[in-house]
Amino acid sequence: MLFRVVLIVTTFAGIAASTSINVVNHCSASIDPAFFPAASGGVGGFALASGASRSVTLPSGYSGRAWGRTGCDSSGSCTTGSCSGGVNCTAPAAAGPTLAQFTINGLDFFNPAVSDGFNIAVTITPGTGCTTAPVTCTDANGDGNGCGGTATCPTGTAYTLTFC
Repeated sequence: MLFRVVLIVTTFAGIAASTSINVVNHCSASIDPAFFPAASGGVGGFALASGASRSVTLPSGYSGRAWGRTGCDSSGSCTTGSCSGGVNCTAPAAAGPTLAQFTINGLDFFNPAVSDGFNIAVTITPGTGCTTAPVTCTDANGDGNGCGGTATCPTGTAYTLTFC
């Protein structure tokens, strides 16, 4: 009986798992990554220095997008990828930025896309537990491995989201 309870709890824990995203800035300048809707803890955006990284958590059931804003000032006004809400975005960006899209719901769906435009290269790299290769958009023509296509991994997989 105890085995069945443990099995059921373990099964549902995997289905309802949150997902960790390590955001990395490989650009030569600071960027302001943004998430809409906001990630766990109300994180809609933040400044990220060149060479720096920061981890965010996407809750179970999350469906949204991330993008890198460039040329931002301290009030959150940016040359590319601007959004309402300043540094902590409260709405999606207008057309222009390269997107990283995630749906976390029993199975993770993710893709980089230039459907709204292109501003900087984006790569999504799945972590341990997923055999899917990294997917990337490297230019406005949709070049890169898997740009615009949808990839999948088991929910609970951690990802690295790299800009530039």
